[in-house]
Amino acid sequence: MDISVIIATYNRKDSLKETLDALSRQDFCHLSYEVIVINDGSSDGTVELLEEYSVFGTIGLRFFNQQNQGPAAARNLGIQYAKGRIIAFTDDDCIPSQNWLCTIDAQFKNSNIVGLQGSTFTDKDKITPLTHQIDNTQGNKSVPTCNAAYLKSALDAIGGFDTEFPFPHNEDADLAWRIQKNGEIGFCADMLVYHPPRMDTFTKVSKRMKIMESEFRLFYKDPESYRKNRGTSPWQIIYWEVMVKTQWYYFKTRFKYLKRPKLMFQGLALTFIWWWDLIRFYPKFWNANKVHKKMF
Repeated sequence: MDISVIIATYNRKDSLKETLDALSRQDFCHLSYEVIVINDGSSDGTVELLEEYSVFGTIGLRFFNQQNQGPAAARNLGIQYAKGRIIAFTDDDCIPSQNWLCTIDAQFKNSNIVGLQGSTFTDKDKITPLTHQIDNTQGNKSVPTCNAAYLKSALDAIGGFDTEFPFPHNEDADLAWRIQKNGEIGFCADMLVYHPPRMDTFTKVSKRMKIMESEFRLFYKDPESYRKNRGTSPWQIIYWEVMVKTQWYYFKTRFKYLKRPKLMFQGLALTFIWWWDLIRFYPKFWNANKVHKKMF
């Protein structure tokens, strides 16, 4: 087994089917890769879909169920059961290109890298304030796991993902920065994954700022890597990069939806909610800073 593809999934049955369909169309020899899906406590019929795929699908699919613990724990379970020399990660709302696995295999064979990230693109015309998408066509120092691959030996050497992050945010950056201490993580523009803009509810999107608490664990685990790859401190990232620069950018761009007033007002409302949340979460962030400073 050359490559094990690992997907953590939670209540995204329809988009997961698109991902699995794309993996079944790979140019790579179907006997040389497996797909491992970790169902992280879904309740939307995901189990039935996986059962059907494991019996009637054209790819070697194995799936495992766990109570909802988040993507880091789910991916660690997948790594535990993986048989491949290379572990490739994508998400349950992504569509890998047909030559995705061939490209990954060639890159690892022709270099001494221990990890690899690819180019993730989206449909910019379909982006709205309520959509979720990844647009990473030049490489990102956080190495998003929607399009990344590592030697299994490198993952085993560091113990996989850190499951102690308070929210599903930054565990992929932490993993990449720890692996980089043991070898190079390359970037390949031909390793393509399409991440369509996926519609979320207003309520879900409005709660986005709470994940910034994860910045403190990431910083205190490795301040040197954080300063090298992200910024001077979590406070600078949260209250300058996100609260000022990013939110001001969002505020200005909301007005391009003038001809779609509902979207415009939803976008403006989200910006003000995020600003307010960053103010009211300050005590939580202060406590997280103290806790993780003592911890590390």
